[in-house]
Amino acid sequence: MVVVINDDRVKDVEAYLPYAKAFAADAVANDKGCISMEVLVDPKVPGRVLYLSHFETEEDFRAHAMGETFQKHLPQLGKYFISAEDTILTVG
Repeated sequence: MVVVINDDRVKDVEAYLPYAKAFAADAVANDKGCISMEVLVDPKVPGRVLYLSHFETEEDFRAHAMGETFQKHLPQLGKYFISAEDTILTVG
């Protein structure tokens, strides 16, 4: 299993959150190997939103990142997106 921390910077966190939560729920329900996905807000860093995800394999995460669910939600999420960085950790 892998844990993925996606560290996003966005404009207007409050407007972004409903779209982020819908994306996370859709990914858990429909993307192969997506065990869980939480949306977290950093109250100390304006515009910082983290996705904390568990996937069965790194390949499942990579397929998710290129897949249909991501593409479906991209128009809504993209309106607020500034930057992102992924960290992939293996569960020992």
